[in-house]
Amino acid sequence: MTAATLTGEGTDMFDVGGYARISDIGQIGDGRDGREGVIRQRADVYDLAKLKRVNVHRVYEDNDTSAYKRKARRKDFEEMITDLASGVISGILAYNIDRIARQPRDLERLIDVYEQARRPMIFATTAGEYDLTTPDGRFQARIYVTIANKFSADAARRVSRQKLAEATDGKPHRGQRAFGWKDAEHVDEREAALLKKARKDVMLGKNLSTVHEEWAALGVRSPQTPEGKTIGYSSVRYVLRNPRLCGYRAYIPQEVRERSGRVDPVEYLVERTDGTPVIGQWETIFEPEEWQELIDELDSRKNPGKGRKKGSTVTKRLMTGIARCAKCGTGLSSGMYTRGTTSYEKHGYYYYCRKADGGCGGLSRSGPPVEDYVEKILLGNFKKQARNVQPAEEEDPELTKAKKTLKQIEADKAEARQLRADDLLSFAEFAREIRRLEEKEQATKEKVSTLTATPARAGSAAARIVREWDKYTTDMKRNEITKSIEAVVISPAGKGGAQNGVFRPELIEIVWK
Repeated sequence: MTAATLTGEGTDMFDVGGYARISDIGQIGDGRDGREGVIRQRADVYDLAKLKRVNVHRVYEDNDTSAYKRKARRKDFEEMITDLASGVISGILAYNIDRIARQPRDLERLIDVYEQARRPMIFATTAGEYDLTTPDGRFQARIYVTIANKFSADAARRVSRQKLAEATDGKPHRGQRAFGWKDAEHVDEREAALLKKARKDVMLGKNLSTVHEEWAALGVRSPQTPEGKTIGYSSVRYVLRNPRLCGYRAYIPQEVRERSGRVDPVEYLVERTDGTPVIGQWETIFEPEEWQELIDELDSRKNPGKGRKKGSTVTKRLMTGIARCAKCGTGLSSGMYTRGTTSYEKHGYYYYCRKADGGCGGLSRSGPPVEDYVEKILLGNFKKQARNVQPAEEEDPELTKAKKTLKQIEADKAEARQLRADDLLSFAEFAREIRRLEEKEQATKEKVSTLTATPARAGSAAARIVREWDKYTTDMKRNEITKSIEAVVISPAGKGGAQNGVFRPELIEIVWK
């Protein structure tokens, strides 16, 4: 039975589904409530139902949802197909066929249902009716959906080109705010403070997994975090790698987002013709140098292909891999004492030479006493370095001056590029000026490097480490230990050497770098 049979006199009314969808619900403050489009479409569906003499079982509605984007999930559309296939409804009504499908594959799913149905079915819009049970009806529907798909592709290309032009001009990204900002231009102080602390901690060796745990404990949420959840690990990594933090403009094409999901924004920096990053028109949280240092540190933790990542979420003991067996040189592993034993109650865990790792298996030592001893010696060395040097907060005046010079050079280069763009500077003059500034920049950077490496700065860093050591996480402590210590070599205690739990420091040798 065809759809035409349904509109004759005396036909009993049966249930159909209405479908309403609009892609854009409007922006805050533009005067639209976000439902005007679907409200009009719902009215059209009920008017059409009266004309076709059918009953609307339900209007399936997907507001602010694209039918063109491949990864967009239309919840009510999926429910409508399920109800259609199971017989809950026997047809679909809509304002236009492009409300239902803009991807040919979505139409084909509907066609499969109509071809396999053994009951009267209808598929109608205010622009016309399509009998999907016949070759001609399917052909006509396919043509209209293909046309709708082409219109969407053209519109997406125009929007993409416009967004790229805005990015090249340094204009802020339009849409949902970025983490760290309360709107497109102004910094959110609370989130900015979290980002600054996270950067400092990561540079001191803290794992991103630890940063994530701390943020989750504080109930931190990103603008994309679902209700009732806290920020995810991948989101923490993404926001810390966002070039926006230091004012650099990035642009990730929509087709890349749809194909790959969340990508690394560092790979999509927008550059000027001279290869320099485009500077955005918003408040920044980091200096470019600070952001680049953070990126370099995070990149250094990437897995080289085997073994545990440097930034792994797997927790290590403080001395794992650093402490070594004096008999065979194998790095020591850690294990837990048996629950209920005196050793478990007193120390909890121990280090041992494991045969499975190629060791001799002839060494075992309680963990906390070894760690306490190494920490005590290390901090003693840091305290010696920190004596008679300027406090960490007091920066060398020459270093401060050099950093200001670098900022001025960057501003001068930007001004020269703008003058050249406005045709107020000849190419020859522009080239000479840029070369002069680059030479001055290189010399200043070398000076900064020299000043940063002075003993006074090293002593200042040591003072800071001593001051903040108790607040360091295990991974942060390991980071500082490995900078100063090559290995902690532990000798066996021998028969009766460890009786009564006496700690013997003479059996521990620290190999300094």
